[in-house]
Amino acid sequence: MSTFPGFTPRPEFRVPVPTGLATATCVLLGLAMVADVFAIVTGAQYYSLWSRVGEEGLHTVGLEEAEGVERLYSLAGVIQTVTFLMCAIVFILWFRQMRENAELFAPDAHRKARHWVVWGWILPVVSLWFPRRIALDIGTASELLPGLPDAPRTPVNLVNAWWTVWICDTTLSNLAAQFARRVEEAGPVKAVVGLTMAADLLDIAAGVLAILVVRRLTRMQLRRATWTGHDSPAEASEQHV
Repeated sequence: MSTFPGFTPRPEFRVPVPTGLATATCVLLGLAMVADVFAIVTGAQYYSLWSRVGEEGLHTVGLEEAEGVERLYSLAGVIQTVTFLMCAIVFILWFRQMRENAELFAPDAHRKARHWVVWGWILPVVSLWFPRRIALDIGTASELLPGLPDAPRTPVNLVNAWWTVWICDTTLSNLAAQFARRVEEAGPVKAVVGLTMAADLLDIAAGVLAILVVRRLTRMQLRRATWTGHDSPAEASEQHV
């Protein structure tokens, strides 16, 4: 079932609003959050295991138990990686189509060139703010024509909240990954696991906000592309006085 029911694109407008990609993105974001929950659960078990090692010694933990917990923790990491990659690919496909549509709506409303839709996520430094700027420009270009009543506006606060949480999540995940390469003792391992679990919690929050952003921007484009009202904003304003 589509996440965006009740919309029928106007054939004459010829704007391929990516409702299918939006729905797929939301589903994959949900799966990524499920993977995060699994990682948090297994992370708590792993943390508990290393707590016992630190307090009571390695001899108090059975080999079979330790291998089982570590196997589950590693599996959670693999599942997270797979779901993240799937989600990233579909999200960027949706993001690119939304940007192409936005250029049809308002060619001069974009501050970043189209190639940054992909490279803006990959290249260091610019990845800290380029995707956010592109998302806001997509929203601005996708707003209904001025003068129409109840026209949805760019969800600036929502985009800012999503982006802030995402940057915090990414920063924490990178820190945990850097520390994980150097630790072997119980105390530092627990710290790394704790950081990773905190990053997973932020990832869930970022996922929820990302779903809201995807749905909001897609609905804005659908409303813009399916609008069958007046020929001009002035006529629309006069009609609704």
